[in-house]
Amino acid sequence: MKLDQSPDIVSLDPQLLSDVLNDIERIGEMTGSQAKSKEIVTGLQQRINAVTDACSAVSLRPSVFCIEWVDPIMCAGHWIPEMIEMAGGLDAFGDKTRGSFVIDWEDVKKADPDKIILMPCGFGVSRALKDLESLQERDGWSSLKAVQNQEVYVIDAGSYTSRSGPRLVIGLEMLAEIIHPELNAGLIPENSVLRLYT
Repeated sequence: MKLDQSPDIVSLDPQLLSDVLNDIERIGEMTGSQAKSKEIVTGLQQRINAVTDACSAVSLRPSVFCIEWVDPIMCAGHWIPEMIEMAGGLDAFGDKTRGSFVIDWEDVKKADPDKIILMPCGFGVSRALKDLESLQERDGWSSLKAVQNQEVYVIDAGSYTSRSGPRLVIGLEMLAEIIHPELNAGLIPENSVLRLYT
């Protein structure tokens, strides 16, 4: 079957959270849904602002290591480092100008992050837990500050951090509550985050 006209191909390749919002507006324009896309983006931006406003004046910014893959060990990239910054943390390895990349385990031990968040790309909490054993078997895991202080989390990355859509804003809110629970409460959806060793 032949189409009556050539389709418009829209390539979406966001790097930052703002790029995701811009893509929503682009899609709205191309589908004649500008008013709806603007409404969605406005609502999402208000929630982003609420997190950044709450976390902007923090005096302590914990170092956070977001693990996107365990073998090899990869730190999360793309929008995650920016989200960590917005949520009042310091990304131990990630770079908001690039994607995910492999990290040497010795560098993880040297960095000794305050918090570790396991967010394997595309996996939910139960599937991500299956990868935890390989981390626990690594030399020095039990001596890491985050492990000692019970600051290791597993999150539903498949729903809230891996995919470039509106639910990244929920992911931001989740990160804000993990990093600064004293400032952000009630933002984590049920069954989407598991804190280990508690």
